[in-house]
Amino acid sequence: MFSHNIVGRGQSIHLPPASRVRRPGDRRSLSRSATRALDVLELFGSVRRPLRAVDIAQALGLHASTTDQLLKTMVDSAHLVFEAGSKRYAPSPRLVRFGMWLTEGFFGDDRIRRVLEAVHDGSDEVVTLSTRNDLFMQILDTVEPRGDCLTAERGLRAPLFGTAIGGACLAGLSDAEIGGLIERARIPAAEAPTLLAGVQRIRETGYAFGGISVDDANRSIAMALPTPPAGVRLVLGLAGPAKRIQPNRVQLAALMRRCIDRWIG
Repeated sequence: MFSHNIVGRGQSIHLPPASRVRRPGDRRSLSRSATRALDVLELFGSVRRPLRAVDIAQALGLHASTTDQLLKTMVDSAHLVFEAGSKRYAPSPRLVRFGMWLTEGFFGDDRIRRVLEAVHDGSDEVVTLSTRNDLFMQILDTVEPRGDCLTAERGLRAPLFGTAIGGACLAGLSDAEIGGLIERARIPAAEAPTLLAGVQRIRETGYAFGGISVDDANRSIAMALPTPPAGVRLVLGLAGPAKRIQPNRVQLAALMRRCIDRWIG
């Protein structure tokens, strides 16, 4: 993997093998049924209407038998309700308090998603929402152009050190906190001053610019969102081919800032 402009200004470096991108599902201990149940609930949140089993199966790419078993289990646990006449499923009132708490913790309404969609509409590039997961940045949500070869899978984990989204996250931490993470990541102490200098540049510009890819052909812009009441540090990212991102990075960063200010403030 290559990292461009994050560790050293204008430099592309090879990242160590431990810094590889990790896709969701790489861990063998994951429970597929639990993940699928959450995917079903998220689908309802997106469409905001009751759905038939066939609609859910098609939307999530599941076999009919798997979907049927999953939905029956969720009805049995009272997380879903089933209307026999229309053969449609819907979330149960049991989930209302969870939804209210979640909304209150992330600015209210659906503002974060609106930020992602507004940046995508203004750039036609891949837009992501991520947060730190130990020594990685994990993609929480994404909006992608149709037919684009560059994708950002939800759940994917990218290195904290060496990525634009990681740099934007680190910029919100103190140098002492970053020093502790450098030690945990087993980065040689001699490289710490360079890393800290890179983080300081991000603080001064208000955004991180760089890239991480197999062939160093892509670039990213990233900036932190205001911290929501839930206390989760979130980072807005925009990524695409270097030939499109690099010459327009100032304008794209300004677009991201305008969208954040409009929807979140």
